[in-house]
Amino acid sequence: MNRVEQGRSLLRRWEAAKPTNFCDDDEHLRRTLAFRVGPARLAPVEALLHQAGGDSAGPVSRACALLDRPENLPRLEPWNGIGERTEEVVFHPAFHEVGRLVWRSRVLSLLGEPGNVALHTALAYLWTQNGEVPHGCPVACTAGLIKAIQRCGSDWMRREWLPRLLDPDYDRRWHGAQFLTEVQGGSDVGANACVARPIPGEPGAWRISGEKWFCSNVHADLSAVTARPEGAPGGTKGIGLFVVPRRLADGRPNGVFIRRLKQKLGTRTLPTAEVDFQDAVGYQLGGLEEGFRVMMGVIINTSRLGVALGSCGIMRRAWVEAFTYARVREAFGRRLIEFPAVREQLAEMRALGFAGLSSTLFLAALEDRLTLAGTHPEDDPLFRVGVTINKYICSVDGGLVVHHGIEILGGNGTIEDFSPLPRLYREMPVEESWEGPHNTMMAQILRDALRSKMHDALLGKAEDILLGIRHPVLKEMRDRAAAALADGRSRFGRVLRGDPEAAALHIRGLVHRMARIFQVSLLLEETEHDLAADRPTPLPAVAELFLNRYVVAGYDPMEDAGYGDLVGRVLAS
Repeated sequence: MNRVEQGRSLLRRWEAAKPTNFCDDDEHLRRTLAFRVGPARLAPVEALLHQAGGDSAGPVSRACALLDRPENLPRLEPWNGIGERTEEVVFHPAFHEVGRLVWRSRVLSLLGEPGNVALHTALAYLWTQNGEVPHGCPVACTAGLIKAIQRCGSDWMRREWLPRLLDPDYDRRWHGAQFLTEVQGGSDVGANACVARPIPGEPGAWRISGEKWFCSNVHADLSAVTARPEGAPGGTKGIGLFVVPRRLADGRPNGVFIRRLKQKLGTRTLPTAEVDFQDAVGYQLGGLEEGFRVMMGVIINTSRLGVALGSCGIMRRAWVEAFTYARVREAFGRRLIEFPAVREQLAEMRALGFAGLSSTLFLAALEDRLTLAGTHPEDDPLFRVGVTINKYICSVDGGLVVHHGIEILGGNGTIEDFSPLPRLYREMPVEESWEGPHNTMMAQILRDALRSKMHDALLGKAEDILLGIRHPVLKEMRDRAAAALADGRSRFGRVLRGDPEAAALHIRGLVHRMARIFQVSLLLEETEHDLAADRPTPLPAVAELFLNRYVVAGYDPMEDAGYGDLVGRVLAS
């Protein structure tokens, strides 16, 4: 075999080495999910997870590459052949083939029963290992609309809409969207100018007029739309929440007109548009006075959790692509994985991916516990601050992890049809901006911290977890994490007591550190659970690397004689 053929044979070995089932290949997912929800709750959906893992690694992965080609992207056809306005978005057939696989996994129908958010999250995580899928956003938006209607929808909404939104049959189902952003306000929803006018003689029905600037999943059957009723006060207090069907009962457009589809950096297979509302019929969701609260507390929090799990799915896929590649690819007479710099990058990718999935599944399981206990999740300080911080840290880490993967693949990593990494890399900035860019979320966290010290809930939970760590193998790591927590809490307090402008300047660094402390506490908790069960686990090495690199101030791997061995243990487990 000549050198050229040898090189190509190694690439064939790389393709053959990739997992054929994303669930079966991900022991951390299965163990963490069982730990957070319990074996009894997990057992009925294990077959669904297995099926989704195989579909995601096989036909969906192949279809996503096909759908991202420029000639296969969604296109707008606003008129039919006889000049009637139809506002149709046309998709490649593979778009719907993927949708049928996603919906049959019951990723949304599980939400018909309370307490299934963590299981829903695990299924969605498997699909998002292909990035936008292109049904990641529709699943997240539909999940938020389901929860909002369950929470405060009218009886007829629950009776007529929920069965369609929960239907696992893709060809029958309805799906949802959420339209908040307007050109003059962006993330400042209080600046919204869309107007709602009541329809005389139809209680709860309104005419919505105005424009929305960033409308993803624009072809949804039902959209949650923010609008200001005539005469309502300014700011967020005057914002109402309405559900707007895309079509009237006779099939005509419901005053919802698509101006154009956006040309985005990433998630291109998902149609995002500018939309004009011209006396569109909308139906009030909850009391007018609670519109903004329901939108942010239920719908946006659901999407923020979705952004985090989407980022985790992308991190996992980047790790799989890079790790399998490094084990077979040769350079300068050695496999890539034998090079210390490559090994360090792979270890970092694995540690960040583990931490993101651990914190995301913890929050999903927390939402389940709160809901089953009769508490609105957004009223719980730990859930409220946790969802926001987790969305931030997972989306930040996702970009770094994919970048590492591209670097390990070298020039091949930049080629669109060689691996999914270029597509996933383009999608990460979109994940970071969805449901509030980082600066917007930092401002929210700072407001909550100044008003009610809401950050104490997250730090307090991390402290409680660390105090519960008893295994002797983990004592030294627990103590170092606890010391970092105490330092972080002190720094946060000093900043909050100081100048407000200085607090706004430094809040991101504090939030980043708080997220890392919370994540390492969860990794140590899961590590102790594995050690107590006396089963082989990579978590001790992953937790130690994570603690050293991202939590302990001043740690210098050059001064740690055991650093190279630690990197090896992260990869060997």
